[in-house]
Amino acid sequence: MTAPPRPGADYGRISAASDEDLAAELLALTPTHEGRDPEQLRDWARTALAFGRELADTARAGPAGPGGAGAEVTDRATGGLRPGEVLLAEYLHRAAGDRVIVYADALDYARGVAEAAGWGRDYPRAALRGAALAHEEAHRMLHRGHGRELRRRLGHTALRLGPLRVRGHVAGADEIAAHAYAGRRGALRRSPLALTAAIAATLAHRGPDQHGPGPRTTSGDRP
Repeated sequence: MTAPPRPGADYGRISAASDEDLAAELLALTPTHEGRDPEQLRDWARTALAFGRELADTARAGPAGPGGAGAEVTDRATGGLRPGEVLLAEYLHRAAGDRVIVYADALDYARGVAEAAGWGRDYPRAALRGAALAHEEAHRMLHRGHGRELRRRLGHTALRLGPLRVRGHVAGADEIAAHAYAGRRGALRRSPLALTAAIAATLAHRGPDQHGPGPRTTSGDRP
């Protein structure tokens, strides 16, 4: 396993930050949001967090399994560490059936980051894997229709044509909602957003050509 760097000052700041702070910062790292009003990002972060938690509370009353009901789960030893990013798990939507892939190398890296930050007890490996599966369960639910409601609540207007308004996609909001969902459904003692921000900090302390986890997310989906 690649040893993560130890940006100690970043870990301390992340530990003291709220989920709303961390979510807004992660949205700010998304390329399409450069120069965006910080208060707008914070408002979107707040909305996405609330939506993810609400989705988790709703899901508790229905059937759910690893990766979501009906999704096949596959574990792979490698493939989660890629240039500039890490994927703990990945949701794949296929006509033959939905699938979630969990990457052991990325889980090991995330565990290394947690230990470097002094949060090892907060992110045990089994709970981390469970949170990654819950994250992908959220992506599956968003892909299957809940994403439209999230976009409605975010209220972002991409285009106006006279009286017509075209609702736009807020890049990164689905990730924030999925993190909030995983935090609500999982057994982690510290927010998944804190670990994602810490992983992003490790990338900031690497050269641009080095491999390792990036600021995008610690989990991902590929419909």
